[in-house]
Amino acid sequence: MSLPLLVCLIASSTGVVTERLETDVVVVGATPGGIASAVAAARQGRTVLLVEYEDHIGGIVSNGLTNADIGKRQAVGGLFYQFTRRVVNYFTAFDQENPDRPNLRRCQDGYRYEAHVAEQIFHEMIEEQEGRIRLCLNHELKQAVVEDERLVAVSLEDRGQPGELVRVEGRVFVDATYEGDLAAMAGAPFRTGREGRDEFQEAHAGKIYMRFGTTVPLPGSTGEADGATEAYCFRFHVTEVPEDRVPIEKPSAFDREDYRFVLDDIRSGRATRFGQIIQLIPMPNRKFELNSDHPHPDTGVPSESLDLAEDNWDWPTATPARREQIYDRYLSHNVGLIWLLQNDPEVPAAMREDARRWGWCKDEWPEHGHVPRQVYVRQGRRIEGETMLTENDGKPKPPLGRTTVQPTSISVIEWPFDPHGCHKYDPAFPGVREGYFYVAHAPFQVPYGVIVPKSIDGLLAPVACSCSHVAYNALRMEPVFMSLGEAAGIAAHLAIEEDVDVRSVPVPQLQALLVEEAGVITFYEDLPFDHPAFAAMQWLGARALNPGYRATPEMKLTRRDGWVKLGRILAAEGKEWPKPGGAEQEKLCWPELYTWLQQAGYRPPQHEPGIPKEGQLTLDQFATIVYETMMK
Repeated sequence: MSLPLLVCLIASSTGVVTERLETDVVVVGATPGGIASAVAAARQGRTVLLVEYEDHIGGIVSNGLTNADIGKRQAVGGLFYQFTRRVVNYFTAFDQENPDRPNLRRCQDGYRYEAHVAEQIFHEMIEEQEGRIRLCLNHELKQAVVEDERLVAVSLEDRGQPGELVRVEGRVFVDATYEGDLAAMAGAPFRTGREGRDEFQEAHAGKIYMRFGTTVPLPGSTGEADGATEAYCFRFHVTEVPEDRVPIEKPSAFDREDYRFVLDDIRSGRATRFGQIIQLIPMPNRKFELNSDHPHPDTGVPSESLDLAEDNWDWPTATPARREQIYDRYLSHNVGLIWLLQNDPEVPAAMREDARRWGWCKDEWPEHGHVPRQVYVRQGRRIEGETMLTENDGKPKPPLGRTTVQPTSISVIEWPFDPHGCHKYDPAFPGVREGYFYVAHAPFQVPYGVIVPKSIDGLLAPVACSCSHVAYNALRMEPVFMSLGEAAGIAAHLAIEEDVDVRSVPVPQLQALLVEEAGVITFYEDLPFDHPAFAAMQWLGARALNPGYRATPEMKLTRRDGWVKLGRILAAEGKEWPKPGGAEQEKLCWPELYTWLQQAGYRPPQHEPGIPKEGQLTLDQFATIVYETMMK
């Protein structure tokens, strides 16, 4: 099935001939979040144009970030979980002749993968949509057409044919770029930099010095706002297997002065191994992913690593040409650090020998010198949406003993608040880098309004979404981007289906479509993705089904249990419901639950639920009946 495209030739004022295309959904940015948006919309039968500035798809995941940043795996399901199952299938087949299954083990149940494998899987997910997704690579966004505060079209330029524009008209647009380029071009309000401590009363906002893993700011932490962008870095892949290894060459723009604090760490004897300067993360096929390391609280080492602070501050709002300059600076710096550790005469021989074990992987990015084609943009613009997430959303609240219940939840955040440094290392503050901290929090839900810009209709932003700087650094993980992208794709479908703007989509239906595909909108540590009542308990979890973070699906309910839970659910739906009479500790049976639902104005299913009338309901049975009733 091909996209229904209206193609005509238009002579522009400059005489350049352009195409005009029409489609249901336009997704700008083939990042994992953008791919999830496109696939989710296509699965609902929508036609999608997926536009990408680069000549490849997958964003940073196909460029080296292949160790999924997710601590509690029950926090992200849906398309991301399906992606991990494909990884497992890939390495199961890859290892089929090796009974030890080494790569299947190293893929960590699908949560670690080689960059080229991730890219291959993303292509498969797109290609399976029977032509409903048209992929448009190597195109630059040049114009956003807004009429009556509604985004109606974009103009794209083929980077291989400068000057020739394609106008694309869509019914809904999704900005899945890391930088929020489409949202900004359309006039949506956005933020860059850091809020001050006082704006949202966030304990860790603004200028801050902290030891990694602690919670208390150190002296010198003013909490003041600034325009700083946290440091980026590359996520290289390296190997020590001789036949697969490519030597690392000295960059032409190598500047030894960049590494003066690393050399100080080495001279002092505090750093004696490569792995104390740069993180090595084991991956399948005896590869390792590199990441910048933080100053460890016990040693203060490394003072500096792959993170290059300050040189990227203008990236979020920069032109493509300026971003290319920043990319080159980062590549030279990051490769230069590895080369220094392998070759500089001031590095002890044993440390140089340790570093020289590593080389680029010959089967990763072979057309690009075996280095990633994109730098890791940890943060770009952040739109101002209908809802703003802050650090305070990660605080449990009484009486439920969990973070605020969000009836419009479309995703869950569980990763710690994890911003990287905003300033280069300052010897006046040994053992820390300004702006870098890592603070745990309770899992919290992401309401739909976070991806809906305040003042522009027809647009969703599941990547450059509405958060404070601190909150964004818990949300900014690729699994979460995929979950938000999936929600955006389904929301785009519902906006078209219901003929409403994206800010008016029926969120309960959106949530139902998400959870029926094992999407997570409520964190439960004990609810498997394949549990028969998964969808029901997820959907009701956004309506305060349970306190705490356990689903306890097999819990047998008393009448009191039932009316307390139903009362919370109805309150979340804006309904008042008086406590029924009768003994509290008697068992709850389904005929009485049916009666309660009728009293609340619902029509329970006409059929019996296959449970004995006198049998005591378990929580999963209760949830299934209530969910089926409310979603009729």
